[in-house]
This record gives sequence, C-alpha cells and structure tokens, in this order.
Amino acid sequence: MHFSLSVLAAIRLLYRKLAVNTTLAWLFLLFGLPVVGVVLYILFGDHRLSGRRMKMGERLRGFFMQVFDIDETSIPPDVANAPRHAALARSIQADTGFPVLTGLSPQFFSDAGDLYAAMQADIDAASDSVCLEFYILDPAGRVGEVLAAVERAAQRGVVCKILADDFGSKPFFRSHWPKRLKKAGVQIVSSLRVNLFSSFFRRSDLRNHRKILVCDQQVGYVGSYNLADPKLFKADRGVGEWVDMMMRVEGPVVDALTSVCLSDFLFDSIGHQIGRADLNALPIKQRADPGEGTPVSMQVLPSGPEMRNSTIYEVLVSAIFSAQERLRIVSPYFIPDPAVQLALVSAAKRGVAVEIILPERIDSRLAQFASQSSYRELLRAGVRITRYRGGLLHTKLILVDDDIALFGTVNIDMRSFHLNLELTMVIYDSGINGTLWQHADTYLADSDPLDLARWEQRPEWHKLLENVLRLASPIL
Repeated sequence: MHFSLSVLAAIRLLYRKLAVNTTLAWLFLLFGLPVVGVVLYILFGDHRLSGRRMKMGERLRGFFMQVFDIDETSIPPDVANAPRHAALARSIQADTGFPVLTGLSPQFFSDAGDLYAAMQADIDAASDSVCLEFYILDPAGRVGEVLAAVERAAQRGVVCKILADDFGSKPFFRSHWPKRLKKAGVQIVSSLRVNLFSSFFRRSDLRNHRKILVCDQQVGYVGSYNLADPKLFKADRGVGEWVDMMMRVEGPVVDALTSVCLSDFLFDSIGHQIGRADLNALPIKQRADPGEGTPVSMQVLPSGPEMRNSTIYEVLVSAIFSAQERLRIVSPYFIPDPAVQLALVSAAKRGVAVEIILPERIDSRLAQFASQSSYRELLRAGVRITRYRGGLLHTKLILVDDDIALFGTVNIDMRSFHLNLELTMVIYDSGINGTLWQHADTYLADSDPLDLARWEQRPEWHKLLENVLRLASPIL
C-alpha cells in the first residue's frame, strides 16, 4: 500500500514539473518514509490553491481593471520611455494584469505609534469604505485603537471589511474583538482557514501574508507591518522589538490595492462561486480625478499560489541580474535557492556593490541555521553581509541601483516565492529610491558586518546543522 500510494504521489509530483531539487526532496520523503512521506505530501505537497481560483482571480482582476478604467494609457510616460523599466513593467503586467500606475506623495513609516495614529486618522475620516487585510492581527496594545476606529466607522455607516489570516491572527479571533466589531456591522472573514478537512484538498500551511489597508479607495497602506504592537508582540522570544516599514500612498495606484483586497475578501467569504450580484454589492467606484500630490510611478505585484507563475521570483532574479552599480537587500528571512544565490554571486563578481542586511536573531532557529548555510559562498564572492542588532529587522526591501525598488511583504525564501499570498510594490522613481536607500542606511548604524575569516571559525556542529537544514529548504 505504501509503495502504491508513493507511486501515485510521485506521478502527480512529476507532472507538476517543480524545480529538480524540490522534486528530488519529495521523492526521497515519499519512498524513504513509509506512510509518513505520503501523509506529508498530502498535507504540504501541493502549493497551489486551485485551478478554479486562478481562473476566477484572472476574471476578477479584469473586472476591476474595467471598473477602475485602468488600461495601457495609464502608464506614466517616464516609465514607458525607459527601456529597462518598461521591460520589467511589461513582464509584471503580463502575469498580474496590473500596469504601472501613479501613486501620489508616498509617505513611509518606521515607528509603529506614528503608523497606527495615521491609520486611525484615515479610518476616522473614511465616509464610504474601509478594507483591512493582514497576516497577523493581534489586538493587544495600540492596535486596539485602530480596531476602535474601525468600529466607529462601521457605526456611522461605512462599509468595513477585515480579512485576517486564520493561523497568523489567532489572537484576534480568540479575543472579544470579532464579536464586538460584528455587532457594529464590520464584516470579518478568516483567510485560508486551517482545519483537518481542508488539509485533504489543499496544502495546509499556505498563508495570506499580505498587509493592506484601503480607506475610501483613496488612501492605501502597504508594507511589512502587521497589526501587532511591536512593544508587546512575541516579547518573550528574546529577539527584541520587530522593526518594520509601511508606505501610505494616494492616487490611481490605490485602485489596484483595492482590487487585491476585495478579491481576497470575496474568495475567503464566498469561495469560487462569485457572481455578478456579489460584484455589484462591492463599495467600488470610478476615480473622478487622479488627485493632487507628487506623482510617483509604481506597480502593484500580487504573488502566491493563486497565480499561474511565480512572478515575484522571476522579477527578483531578473532585477538582481540587471543591477549595474549597487544592490541592497533587507530581509528577516533569507534562504536563497540556487538561482537567487547565483544571481547574487554573479552580481558581486562583475563589480556590483552587493549588500545584504539581516537581523542578528530571528524567531526561528531552524530558519536561522538554514539561512547561514549560504553565507560562506556569498562572502567569498565579495557580498557584504551585515547583521542588525537593534531588534528583529522585519523590513522587506530590495534596492536596485538608483531607480528600482521592491517594497512589501516578500522574504528571500521559497515560502514567500511560492507558498504565501504576498504583495510587493515595484517603485520606479529615483527620488523615492534615494529615500529608501537613506532609510536602510539607518540600519547599518546598529549592525555588524560579517568577516569571512571569523565566520569560518564557528563550531563544526553549526556547519553540519546548516548543511542539513539547507537540504530541507526547497520544501520548507
């Protein structure tokens, strides 16, 4: 029975045409662990949500593009006339449907108090709709003030929706807040529910890792901040406060953020049978005018198991190979696969100043050791690796030369590339890029660079554990 089930699973695996290292890892587990390997494959083997969701997702994005009147003419001329930017933008649009749009006066927050105060003010000012979508929603501390603002908005007739990941937001769903907010009229849905029954139909550890707030379809927030007070969140883990960034933006690009937020809400509240009546009931409207503010060209890039292609993975590897002068990556979880590692090593060897800023300690020891397995090769190629001491650096940022930035929720690991629902803002603007370079510089003041000679002196059991965990990285 074990052999028969393993053969059936192996045939399914071969038809999926995954990366060779991932396929071999699964074949080893299937045939090497009686029964256990098959169970693991059933629970964690298939990283797609479903073909029906992919098709419906494409239809929904087309619907929103039509409603918001987004087309090729929306592309800002400064991007259309730059071959390097235009090629990247076309690649993203081909997979996601979203063209480059104008964002107005983006503002970046690195202090949680300032961020939550700004969110609260925008929610209090909302008159039509509020949509929140977060991986972690923990109502403790200052987050309660944001939820209270949502409650007030619903009480005055604003259509309020909260979509929170079922696993990441357990503290919220177990608190008194869902009952309190629903009483005020807030629509609350758990995203990608985790239970034994659903595990037989889709991979049970797929997560909605997005962080979005949209108010009145006019103001959008996106970045790496969860709705969890960093003064309290995982304070017992010994890694310090979580350090993040969030962007507030207005203008036409908010239409694309709205479409992502509402699409996800529909999938988790209704399922795949989304009809015209469901779409007509949404609080959406055409933008009367682009608004006022400093225009910045940017593109919304949703990614994950709901998409046909791993677009963010392709974009990241292409961006690294395209770097000409300097490249900086900021990421809390850094477990590069061979293609990303090759791109980084190649960039450093051809003279690009490559720098990777990582937290000194993270909340997963397994991920820590798996990450460290890549350091030696990178350091030998000339890549500069620095480790931040001031807390768990949770910002996700890739800066390519002086004109392209990838900012959002994506970590440099296979989970972010293939398993999680993620959201990245691709920013084509030298001014904003310069601002982000300067902000990343502040991390260096509290960081220590790794020295290759000293790194080689770590204990041998560290090296062995790193190499063992590296083998598991394709299926983590």
